[in-house]
Amino acid sequence: MKAAVQCIAGLLLLPALTGGLAGRAEAQTGRMAELRVVSRDSLSGICAKYLQQPEKWRQVARLNRLGNPDLIRPGQTLRLPVEMLKGVAADGTVELLRGRVLVRAPRQGNWRTLTLHDRIVAGSALKTEADSDVEVRFADGTTFTMRENSELTVAQSVEGPLHLLRSLRLSAGKVISRIQSATGRASRYEVETPSVLAAVRGTSYRVALDEALTTRVESLEHAIDVSSQGASLLLPEGTGTVVPVNARPLPPVTLPTPPEPEALAPVYGDRVSTIRFAPVAGAAGYRVLLAEDAEGKRALRTATIAAGEPFTFEGVADGSYFLLATTIDRSGLEGPSSPSRRLTVRRKPLPPSIVQPVPDATVPEMPLKVQWHHVVGATSYQVQVASTPDFSTDVVFAGDNRQTVQIMKELAAGSYWLRARSLAEDGYAGDWSEARAFSMVKSPAPALHKPTADDDNLYLEWEALPGAAAYHLQIARDDSFRNPIVQKTVQETKLVLADDLQPGRYAVRVSGLAAGGAAGGFSTTGVFDVEKKPHYYIETLGAVGGLLLLLLLL
Repeated sequence: MKAAVQCIAGLLLLPALTGGLAGRAEAQTGRMAELRVVSRDSLSGICAKYLQQPEKWRQVARLNRLGNPDLIRPGQTLRLPVEMLKGVAADGTVELLRGRVLVRAPRQGNWRTLTLHDRIVAGSALKTEADSDVEVRFADGTTFTMRENSELTVAQSVEGPLHLLRSLRLSAGKVISRIQSATGRASRYEVETPSVLAAVRGTSYRVALDEALTTRVESLEHAIDVSSQGASLLLPEGTGTVVPVNARPLPPVTLPTPPEPEALAPVYGDRVSTIRFAPVAGAAGYRVLLAEDAEGKRALRTATIAAGEPFTFEGVADGSYFLLATTIDRSGLEGPSSPSRRLTVRRKPLPPSIVQPVPDATVPEMPLKVQWHHVVGATSYQVQVASTPDFSTDVVFAGDNRQTVQIMKELAAGSYWLRARSLAEDGYAGDWSEARAFSMVKSPAPALHKPTADDDNLYLEWEALPGAAAYHLQIARDDSFRNPIVQKTVQETKLVLADDLQPGRYAVRVSGLAAGGAAGGFSTTGVFDVEKKPHYYIETLGAVGGLLLLLLLL
């Protein structure tokens, strides 16, 4: 049978109380409360008031070497074993809860899911599952935190006018205890494992039990008395010890220093984020925690990583978080936590999907229309065009654009690469889209056909221009086109004009229009003549008059 050994945390603080009972710390044993006798006190009366079993007054008399138990004098000091003092139940409350934690009530066999603000009474058993933890707080301010895959029982939790007793039995995993000094009372705090007895003088420490029943104790503040198999060890602040099952504690070792993150910068919640740590001498690994608070109580992600490996996480919403880390040495002892470091997580707006120009398009040398799909969460966009695929030479940087289209007029013939990115409302820029290659080529003006006419209309026609969305046609009296007589914009490659031009010579030209209205170059100027129309009715009347005159002469 394994010997059950206890890890005991004891704090005895009993300053003098005016006009009655008084107490002070018994540093030698950590288990005694001292009372100052006042007028009209009796040993039986004191035992009846403070002991769980008043009939043990004879044991108290022997402990204090009282020759006559019925004779105690005012000012005399009596020692009472803390274990014998009576008290009332001091329940705890679940303050923080993450993941799935189970609880089993005293003397019951079934586990149920623990919820926030549940009360934890003596005899309750708690069990945390993977990626879960829980913090229980007591009225005196003392807390214990169970990490993932841990199990313990709150064996005892009582308090009285002079003392506070609390005992935890750890059967798996790791528990972190933070002891609140109890002014004016003797306190004892125990964490029991199958292999260790530790009397805690400190206020913050860890106790861990692995599958081999090896216990590890880490003193974070002040000191801890650790004992096992009849051997005791004082564990100073900042040191730890390993206690194999049924063995004596190993000598104290200095706990490893916390790791420092390398080049900590904003990370992005829409992808797997990676954080690396600078090496720590003697480190076997690190425990890393990403939390909503600086103390690391509201953890979002936790991981234990090997030395040299990065900490990775994903799926965290936009916001400001805190990163904390500890170093684990080769013996499995965990050092103090690093200072909390603020970490910003942002979800970048997705890059827009470019619609136009299509990949590897050949575009006439006219104003270029760039178009893309709207991105949810983006309020504006930026477009960049360069003559090199790495965009080391910017030809056009369009700046912010709240529309999903951009018209560019500055591009000459040549090869180009295009990319775009989205901007959030606060100006936070997403990643650039993949670069899209395209070419601008010298675009001849539309080839104008020779105008034709009939008795009623003038017909103008020209060749279609690749990339043109519409055409702009001008007719003027001279080829300077300073005062155009006709200006028309049409989508087709022809135009029919009513024959209302005055006789004479005219100049005509046409240019292509890009989507959005930007114009390209004009065609070669064409020339056509409008002839004076014959007056057929006058000629007819002249012929008829001539016939009538001939008839009269005959």
